[in-house]
Amino acid sequence: MATKKSYDYQSAFDIIGPVMMGPSSSHTAGAVKIGNAAFNVLGGIKPETLAIHYYESFAKTHQGHGTDLAIVGGAMGYSTFDNRIKDSLTIANDLGIHVDIIEEDGESIGEHPNCAYLIAEANGRHIEVIGNSIGGGTIKLRRISVEGIDVNFNHGLPILVMDGSKNKSEVNHFLNEVNELGVSIDEELVETDDDNSLVVLPLTKAIKESTLNQIKEKYNHLNISYIK
Repeated sequence: MATKKSYDYQSAFDIIGPVMMGPSSSHTAGAVKIGNAAFNVLGGIKPETLAIHYYESFAKTHQGHGTDLAIVGGAMGYSTFDNRIKDSLTIANDLGIHVDIIEEDGESIGEHPNCAYLIAEANGRHIEVIGNSIGGGTIKLRRISVEGIDVNFNHGLPILVMDGSKNKSEVNHFLNEVNELGVSIDEELVETDDDNSLVVLPLTKAIKESTLNQIKEKYNHLNISYIK
C-alpha cells in the first residue's frame, strides 16, 4: 500500500524564506505567522489579552531574535513585511493590550524546539493556538482551541476554521458546501461540546478569495477564519 506523503514546503521560496522584517525566518517570519493564526481565529481583531508560552529554542532566544515583536505583531494582524512589527510591543502597550510572556521549562508541547502556545481573548471570546516555526518562514499548527473545544493536529497552512454551531446537521451542510465549492480539503477535523462545534480543515491549496467570501456570506452567523 502506498504511504501518503506530507510536504512541509510547497516551493523553493519556502526554504529560502519570505520577504520579512529580520533577523530570522524561523524566529521572526514564522513567529509572525503563528501570531497571525491567533489573530484570524480570534475573528480578525486585535486581542485584549495575549499570553505567549515559549518552549525550548524559542524560550531561550525569543528576546534576542525578535520573536516577541514578531508574535505580538502577528497577533495584531501585521504581515511579515510590516514595518510596525519592530514597534509591536510598544503599540500593543499603547492600545492597552496586556501581553504576558512565559518561558517554559521542559520539552516542547508542540514536539518542536521553535514552539509557541498563544492564548488570546477579545470581546469575551477565548482562543488558543499552538504553532511550530519549522524554518524558512513556514509553520505547522498543532492545536486550535475555541471556547474550550480543542482540535489537535499537525498541518501546515492554509487552514480553514469554522466554529459557533452545535447543530450537527448544520456542520454537515457546511462541510458539504465547502466540498461542492471545490475547496481542496486534506482532512476534516470536527469536535463538539454541548454548546458549540469547532471544524478545522487543513487544505492542500489556497482558497480563491471569491470562494472564501461566498462561504463567509452564506454562514455569516458562524465564525469563519482562514489562516494562510
